[in-house]
Amino acid sequence: MKKLVVILFFLLVSLTEMCAQINHKHYILMGKVELSKENYTEAIHNFNIATIAKPNDFEAYFLRGIAKFSLGDYSGAVEDFTRTLEIHPLYVRAYHYRGVANDRLSNYADAMTDYKQAISLDPFSEELHIASGSTLMHLNDYQNAVAEFDTALIINPENANAYISRGIAKRYLNDLDGALIDMNNAVYYDYFNIEAVVRKGMIELEREEYQDAMADFNNALRMDKDNPLIYFNRAIAYLNLGDTTAALKDYEKVNNLDQRNALTYFNRAIIYSIREEYDVALALYNKVIEINPQNIYGYFNRGILFYKMKDWDAAEDDFTTVIELFPDFIDAWINRAVVKFEKNDIQGAEQDQWHAKQIMAFVSEDQANVDSLFAHYSKMDYNKIINFESDFVDGNRQKTLIQFADIDIRPRGSLIVNITGNENYYIDATLSQISQTNNLDGKLAFVVNDLFNPNHQSYINDSIIESIDNQNLREFVNGIYNFEIFNYQRGETIFKSLLDDPVWGTYAGINLSALQNAKAELIVNDKSYDNSIYITQKKTTESFTQPQEKPDYQQSLITITNVLNKNRKNPYVWYNLGNIHLQMQEFEKAIEDYTKAIQFEKNLAEAYYNRALTLLYLNNKAQAIKDLSKAGELGIQEAYVVMKRFN
Repeated sequence: MKKLVVILFFLLVSLTEMCAQINHKHYILMGKVELSKENYTEAIHNFNIATIAKPNDFEAYFLRGIAKFSLGDYSGAVEDFTRTLEIHPLYVRAYHYRGVANDRLSNYADAMTDYKQAISLDPFSEELHIASGSTLMHLNDYQNAVAEFDTALIINPENANAYISRGIAKRYLNDLDGALIDMNNAVYYDYFNIEAVVRKGMIELEREEYQDAMADFNNALRMDKDNPLIYFNRAIAYLNLGDTTAALKDYEKVNNLDQRNALTYFNRAIIYSIREEYDVALALYNKVIEINPQNIYGYFNRGILFYKMKDWDAAEDDFTTVIELFPDFIDAWINRAVVKFEKNDIQGAEQDQWHAKQIMAFVSEDQANVDSLFAHYSKMDYNKIINFESDFVDGNRQKTLIQFADIDIRPRGSLIVNITGNENYYIDATLSQISQTNNLDGKLAFVVNDLFNPNHQSYINDSIIESIDNQNLREFVNGIYNFEIFNYQRGETIFKSLLDDPVWGTYAGINLSALQNAKAELIVNDKSYDNSIYITQKKTTESFTQPQEKPDYQQSLITITNVLNKNRKNPYVWYNLGNIHLQMQEFEKAIEDYTKAIQFEKNLAEAYYNRALTLLYLNNKAQAIKDLSKAGELGIQEAYVVMKRFN
């Protein structure tokens, strides 16, 4: 124990000296370079190092906040801007950007407070008045928003963005003439401002000036041929001009550029359904539902399509799903009744008709009932069931931003002790000393178990094993080697033989539990059962015609529990226990385990990430977003993808 304390002291002293030697300005500069290249996760990595080197320098926190904001991590951005202001209370830009981040989080009162403070420090900033006006628009206070934009234009009469924003506000005040004048002014002062040109065209669409709108969209496309929003709006112009074929081509172009734009798939599906090209329409509705698995309109329209195709069972299933998501959707009850009549389910049809009449009677009694009807759904993230995913970010830009990546959302694997040569690892004092005093061609450290990954790179071979003088270390590495080549029985025997060793017992127990876990899943996979845990936007209960066997995690659980009883403060053991509880679908226990892991290792990124996914499954979105922010900050890029999909 005394030796361990000495090693820990040595590491702490070394860390202090290392921090003193870190070139703070270098990492700030490198972070700025990565920001300019839109490599936001790499920028965060650099700013993290800068904050370690100089914890009380506000610039690193501020710039990291900008990087997080750019990744859609608005909560994390607010935290960093707040930290900036704790260090530098008069930094106007931090108030400004924190206000914008709060606006994105729908914290409008906080946003207005930030803008007010910023304006008191810099009353002649046109951008601050524009930001304040934008938040007022989100509060539906269009008159005061216009006043803010007026102020911005008094400060700078040539600010195109102020004209654009004021034009949008006037549009919501039904002043289409004034809105068009503002958009024309925006184009006049900034001819190459694509947003101004597109907004001008959108106003013209509403004024039914379709040829003028078409001219504006064509002009915008000459400046940016890969902008999906322009194609989307031009498609609307084509539809109003009666050119359905051209509209479809533009919609297809949108989806080529933005493959997760559910709104465009939905519009295409409607057109193909009207044209009675049902197979194409069905494929498109399926895509809508794949992207937005809780959207009622995707299921509702697909149900109508199934009805037209006389697939009564499928139609009934879709209308049932709509009713489950939104029990007061009158048309879904009526349509399901019609389908049940087609299936000769007269009693079921009459019950559905009765439900529809009850809802209609409730709504018709008093207009206030409509508000109460929707109040319940507003508390349940109502937008999820009515809005389609549609960011209108072009495909080229999506490829450079991690939050738009298309990945399977699944928890990070358990940690094992292995030899690694990459930077993603955790290490303690004992493993550090072992790596330094033995020629292992890498570091012995805690790494995420990726042995099933076809890209896994092993750092162990026969010559390395034979070169190790320490017998127990040689045996341990041999156990890892057998684990890697899926020689489970041999690896299990080796790890068990080391469980009582004072140095290797904990590490052997961790690896043994992971091996037993992998073996349990492999046994079931051999029986054609896939037990991967996916976190989805909707809990589903699958019914099987025959009972399915699940992996038996008990042996793995017993092993890791025994290790934990001897190492109550080991974060990696708590984390692995959390993973086992998650696999066993004991979600509350998993959350408790991950929380313990974080308590003992505040930088354990995988614990934040897996806890976030578990919280999302349990519909605790607010806390999950905070955990995803921390996981992203600590290097798990997938956290930003998850945040993007669930925000």
